[in-house]
Formats: sequence, C-alpha cells, structure tokens
Amino acid sequence: MKRLLYYSLVVLVCIACGEDQGDRALVTGTIKGLTNDTLIIYGADQMFDHVDTIYVKDGKFKRYITVDTLAQTWLMYKDGSKVPLYLNKRSQITIKGDTAHLLRLQIEDKAENHLLTEFLNEHDTTLTVALIDTFITHHPTSTVSFYLINHYLQEAATADRKQVTPLLQQFDEELKHHPQYLAINERLTTEAKADSGASVSYFRIRDLDNKWSSRADFADKWLLIHFWASWDEASLRQVRTLYKPLYKQLKKDKTDYFALWGISLDVDRQQWKNAVQKDTLDWTQGCDAKGWSSEPVTMFDIRYLPANVLVSPNGKISAVNLTKEQIEAKLKELKEEKEKEKKEKKEKKRK
Repeated sequence: MKRLLYYSLVVLVCIACGEDQGDRALVTGTIKGLTNDTLIIYGADQMFDHVDTIYVKDGKFKRYITVDTLAQTWLMYKDGSKVPLYLNKRSQITIKGDTAHLLRLQIEDKAENHLLTEFLNEHDTTLTVALIDTFITHHPTSTVSFYLINHYLQEAATADRKQVTPLLQQFDEELKHHPQYLAINERLTTEAKADSGASVSYFRIRDLDNKWSSRADFADKWLLIHFWASWDEASLRQVRTLYKPLYKQLKKDKTDYFALWGISLDVDRQQWKNAVQKDTLDWTQGCDAKGWSSEPVTMFDIRYLPANVLVSPNGKISAVNLTKEQIEAKLKELKEEKEKEKKEKKEKKRK
C-alpha cells in the first residue's frame, strides 16, 4: 500500500512538473509587443484539418498541438495576416519575433521551419523561379518548396506560370502525391484555362433568400465572382475596401454591363447572413455552407482567400485574381468600348 502511494505521488509530481509531449508538436515562443492576444493555427491543406488557438500572455506562449503527420499550417493574427508554420509529430518549435516584423518571425526546429527561416534570411529579396529552383535542387524532399511556389504565384507581379511546371518535375516521387503538389497542378490548369478563355461550367448556389442563383442571372454581363468568408479577416477587409466601393460606383454610374457576385466559404449560413447584413453587402451573395468543398470553390480551384474570377458575357474565364488596379483598368476599357459603340450607332443613324 505504501509503495502504491509512493508511485502515485511520483506520478503527480511528474504531472505537476510538466505536461508530457507525447506525439504532439510543441510550439513555444515570444513575440515582443504582442502582450495578451490570440493566434490561430489552421491547415494549408487536408493534412491538418482542424483549428487550434494559441493564447499569448505578455508576449509569450506555449501550446501542444495534435498532428498526425508533417503538415504546413498557417499561424494567423487577428488582422488576418499569416505566416507559414510546419508541424509534425514530436516536433519542438521555437518562435521569436516582434510586432514590428510580424510576417518575418524566426521559426526554428530541426526540419522544415528551420529550412524556410534559413532561406528567407539568406534571400531577403523578391522571390524568383531561379531561387525556387535552387532550393528544390538542394532539398527535393522538402514540402517548403510548395510554400515557395504558391507564394511566388500569389505575390509575384509578373509570375511566369510556364516556368513553374518544370519545377514540379524536380520533386521527389513521393511528394508528387502530396495534396499541395496536386493543388498547384490544378491551379496552373485553371489559370491556363483563363489564358485560353475556357468556358465556365454551369453551377448554382443558394442566395440570402435561400433561392438558387446561377450565372444565367447575369446574362450578357461581365461578371466578377469574388470569394470570401466572414471568418477570414483578409477577404472580409477586401470586401469592405474594394468590392463595396466598387458596387456603389457601378450603381452610381448605372453600369449595366458589369456585375458582382460574392460567394462565401462560410459553413454557417446564419453567420454568413449576419456578416452580409452587418456590412450591408447589397450585391448578389451566395453560400451553400460547404466551405472549401463548395461547388464553385472546387470548380475554380480556389485555394486561398481572398480570390476572384472574371467571367466574360459569353461565359468564358477572362482572368483570375485581379488586383484593384486591374479591375479599374478593365472597367475603363469596357466603358470606352461602350462609348465607342454608342458613337458608331449614332453615326449610322445620321447616314
């Protein structure tokens, strides 16, 4: 009995001294100036299919996270900005940084996080295909390459997608079955369709009144479909600062040849409705509460938020992920075309 009591006390002391890590990933860190806050961790693909919250106190934090295999996740701040974070079983990750450089944290472990941090420190410049090629050559089995390629495609102003395809052929054979490898291939295919003017397949989605909306509702119009979610601060901010002012301008100018269609990745229709009503988003909105599995999301291969697709009046993909400047340029071009058409009609009538 005494021996049993002794061992029980030992176990209790061990528990008190520190939690057993087990197979979980251990994330500890200090971000100076962050004080008390929360950080969100969510998966970049289905390798990590849940969400974890890290509580920051006086700029410091410690969190054990359950993970089944090596996975790229996103460490997201309240404003929606995020940095890549790799998790794996039994990994011990240390994060250091400050609020002045939240997107350039020093993230260290014995694997992927170290490789990425080392790369970013060494190449503090614009990401190019040549740099990615060098990294893949030296690390053909590293999933960091997926992040570098996605970052290049998303951020580079003059991204040459044709040069990305050869990069994919350099990956280790095992990585060619990875979800992110397949996603990049699908993305390149989708964007190639935009370049070639591929037709948009038919789809429909429930609107705010729970009625079906489809592209047929926008017949003979240029249609800008934008993807967002009430839980994603970056896309929500874009809705407020880009699409809302754009819609007001279209309405003011009585533009009848260009329309907006917002499609949400929310999984809770009521939460989505609340966000729409709160921000008075008056243009057509749709949500089927299926998140990333929503039909239009998979059809257009939407892999991150915010995102948009421009569809021509004849139902073909014209462009994807347009910037504010590109949207404004397109509207100017269309307006000039319409004015030219009106002028030609008037001249014909005179004759």
